[in-house]
Amino acid sequence: MVPGLRKKFNETFSPEKYEHFLQDLYSKYPGAIEFRIAETPEFIDKAFTQKILDACESIIDVIVDPGFKTLTGRSIPKGENVPNENKISHMIAFDFGICINENHELEPQLVEMQGFPTLFGFQVYYPDVLKKHFDIPVNYTQYPGNYNRETYIQDLKEVIVGNTPVENVILLK
Repeated sequence: MVPGLRKKFNETFSPEKYEHFLQDLYSKYPGAIEFRIAETPEFIDKAFTQKILDACESIIDVIVDPGFKTLTGRSIPKGENVPNENKISHMIAFDFGICINENHELEPQLVEMQGFPTLFGFQVYYPDVLKKHFDIPVNYTQYPGNYNRETYIQDLKEVIVGNTPVENVILLK
């Protein structure tokens, strides 16, 4: 995405460095990460970041539409409805593929949406470990808008824990 940063990252990447990164990543919560970790981060410029954010906003506009539940109600198998669920999810993560459109421009294409709170905690943990092992520019961050590590964790904790004592909160998937 940003060729100079990609080139620099690739030049300093090694299988040994990657193995040390994985060992560090898995060490804090052994057995908890059950998916493949991508070898390298994506260095996305501001213009493409805005395309992704615009795509997210368009999807969210559909989800918060008052007719959304009626439109999608038949897609949930009988017996799988959650009693007393919220009107809308507190958590949603978009997984985009990066494609080339008919104008030969990069374009985000939705692959899937997820709503597992544990993923949002991983969004803090993973980059912290990544930055210990690889040279990530300080002006590149996983936090959107005006968020930083502290404000992100504060809002995440408010949504997941709220006023409940933290020792009484668990995440199930």
